[in-house]
Amino acid sequence: MNVVGYVREAPGRGHSDTAFAQSERIRRWALDNGSHLVATCQDHGPDSVSERPGYRAMIDLVRSGRADAVVVATLDALSPDKIVQEIMLVDIRTGGATVISTSEDDLTLLADASDDHARLVVRDVVAKVAEYRSSFGLSGDGSGSTIPGHVGDSDDNGDDGRDVVVELIAPTG
Repeated sequence: MNVVGYVREAPGRGHSDTAFAQSERIRRWALDNGSHLVATCQDHGPDSVSERPGYRAMIDLVRSGRADAVVVATLDALSPDKIVQEIMLVDIRTGGATVISTSEDDLTLLADASDDHARLVVRDVVAKVAEYRSSFGLSGDGSGSTIPGHVGDSDDNGDDGRDVVVELIAPTG
């Protein structure tokens, strides 16, 4: 199995899990499990996902099909915020990869978060957003649009046989 590692060293002196230590746990996991470590993507610093080139590179590797799984030392490498973690997990899984943690505690959360109500709510909200976007032909990046004049699933030519009537009413006054 081809895997990509993701490492993020959080800012501040209170964080003892260095990027090197995380990388070594990921490398050891790949070796112990007979997996091929394709790359290790690394970020330093901010919790803001938009400021993480390593995360973007990792997602690109996943979306390109070069990695079957993403291995992290702990889920905190993604984010210390469990809501952001869940959104990132969905993003990775939607890209076609499994998420694996070298931490035994995280394995339980990845398999079943039934005791963690916040994670369950986030998973439900993310699933509902995806369902909504899919229903209206919207892409996941916010750039999609609906097909004018049509509602619902369409056949190959974009026509599902139902017309939408829109009546524009001029303002009065």
